[in-house]
Amino acid sequence: MNHEPCLILKNRKIAPDIFELAIHAPRIASSCTAGQFVMVYLDKREILLPRPISVCRCEREDIYLVYKVMGDGTKHISTLTPGTFLRITGPLGKGFTIKRRLKKVALIGGGIGVPPMVMLYKTLKDVQADIYLGFKEESILTEHFEGAAGLYIATETGQEGMQGNVLDLLNYKSQHYDEMYACGPKPMLAAISQYVKNKAIPLQISLEERMACGIGTCMGCVISGTHGRAASEVNGQPPDYMKICCEGPVFYSDKVVLDA
Repeated sequence: MNHEPCLILKNRKIAPDIFELAIHAPRIASSCTAGQFVMVYLDKREILLPRPISVCRCEREDIYLVYKVMGDGTKHISTLTPGTFLRITGPLGKGFTIKRRLKKVALIGGGIGVPPMVMLYKTLKDVQADIYLGFKEESILTEHFEGAAGLYIATETGQEGMQGNVLDLLNYKSQHYDEMYACGPKPMLAAISQYVKNKAIPLQISLEERMACGIGTCMGCVISGTHGRAASEVNGQPPDYMKICCEGPVFYSDKVVLDA
């Protein structure tokens, strides 16, 4: 897959260490679906590997990426200025599956896992959607969920919304949904997966993972599947691994092992 040179339109800080990057990328914008990501190449000799970033939303011929500065790569991205070009590959991965005849759903985002929920929310049509968002202190991107049936926020500090996390919100509201979708840290996803087991609610989760290639070549972003684990426990065979970059990043929660 070719690396497409794309024009940077905007690169602004929206919260401590959180930036929104707007890029003119007509081909990617026209074909991207909720839950997919792009690989961003840095063209910096000392930073060889690209960085995977989920697409937050698409507007006409532009894509919007929201990322957190966590290391040298994302720190370098935060210094890029409008009018310059960035090499990008995408859209990549398997996004969310939106079934027909859904009446009521829940979208759950934790921290930097909130951006994919924005595009998913904008994709849903004629569906009642409750939004559950969890942050450490300060919320982001809440303006993009206007019109949602319910918007519920939790912060660890209690600075905004309920003090606690998204699981606390789910337990407090105790609603039933036709389907749930979530993206965030793996401990959060594991807790929500446990939550839905007794409620018979399908849950799709988008996994965050470091990636070297984004196209399934390097085998650096694998996760164990539940079918493979069951087989290995019975007959001693190696577990069945799936590539997050191309078989995901979105999986049904009962198909992957989150505590591995």
